[in-house]
Amino acid sequence: MGRLWSHRDFCRLWAGETVEWITDSISTIGIPTIAYYSFHAGPFQMGVLYALGYVAYPFLGLPAGVWVDRWRRRPVLIWTNMIQVVALGSIPLAFSLRVLSLYQLFLVSLVMSITIVFFNIAYTSYLPTLIDRDDLVEGNSKLEATASGSTVIGPTLAGAIMQTFGAAQSIAADALGTLIAAIAILSIRKQEPPPNRRAKPHFLNELREGLRCVANTPSLRTLIVASSVLNVGNSMFYALFLLFMYDELKISIEVATIILSVGAVGFVIGAVAASTLLKRLGLAGSLAFALLLNGVWRLAIPMVSYGSTLVLLSTFWLVSNIGIPAYNINQVSYRQAIVSDELQGRMNATMRTFGYGAYAAGALMGGILGSVYGIIPAMIGGTIVALIPVPLVYFGPTGKLADTRKTRG
Repeated sequence: MGRLWSHRDFCRLWAGETVEWITDSISTIGIPTIAYYSFHAGPFQMGVLYALGYVAYPFLGLPAGVWVDRWRRRPVLIWTNMIQVVALGSIPLAFSLRVLSLYQLFLVSLVMSITIVFFNIAYTSYLPTLIDRDDLVEGNSKLEATASGSTVIGPTLAGAIMQTFGAAQSIAADALGTLIAAIAILSIRKQEPPPNRRAKPHFLNELREGLRCVANTPSLRTLIVASSVLNVGNSMFYALFLLFMYDELKISIEVATIILSVGAVGFVIGAVAASTLLKRLGLAGSLAFALLLNGVWRLAIPMVSYGSTLVLLSTFWLVSNIGIPAYNINQVSYRQAIVSDELQGRMNATMRTFGYGAYAAGALMGGILGSVYGIIPAMIGGTIVALIPVPLVYFGPTGKLADTRKTRG
């Protein structure tokens, strides 16, 4: 069960994010669906749309880390959510006024990208100030398990709402879920400690401290390279996956959302199994095993187009999804455990700047390769790239760290 069930403020954060994660699926599926069915988007347009969701990280990630370490994190979470409410709400409004365009979808994705940069850095850095460090693995596991569970419920809910109200109007439900999350964070009672104020704050020096924190820590250097390469490969795949189902397999929206929901059970399994894998395999072994699950089973997914059943598609998607939350929980918990509070924002910003910037690069690569060589070859190429980090995390410095709780920096 764990101790955090009785931690009221953690439960408020957990409840609000649960609602937001469930409704996030509506936009994650709905916006590309609108692009495909309303504006006939092809592989390149889908790649651009997906890339815009991450493109802010290479430009804002590092400075956002400095700013987040200067600010209290909770207000950042609230205000970024409120901006997202407005951006998401503009889609059903524009559709009602018959002025919705593909360019507006691009713009909304860009606005979401900018706000997510600040939200994610503040969110990851906020948790160690809300709960004890000994509870970090439990807290991250609970949050990741719920996030993973929402990917089971979310797509089915998204399919039902899109079927009832249409893809564009369904985005209003995501805006409402994001508003509920903001209210939940606002209700947290624990006072966040003030940021560590410097007599003479210096932006560039503070930014360099975050870079040095990662650059001078061998295990963090290994993780930033591994995660970046993983994200390039996975985003090449993700950017084209819905298009693969709609265009290659001729699957309807309703069936596609069911496949996504069934496959998302793997996220839940991976989140629940993360701590067990860490105890049995150590940090390096658990990370390498998670990456193998993600890559090997995903290689089989494009083969479904050659006569296999949709049951196999759901099964391959489910097993491959076990790896991602297991990888994320253990490497994020390790990072949080070894880095001091005053550097959390800048460390997380550095990791996410490269890791999420890789998402944008991979999505564009996937879109270009999909346009030139076809959707299936591009997906296979992305999966092969995602397998490259396996020996890196297994044989690198992380191999010496079996338990995150034994290491502090």
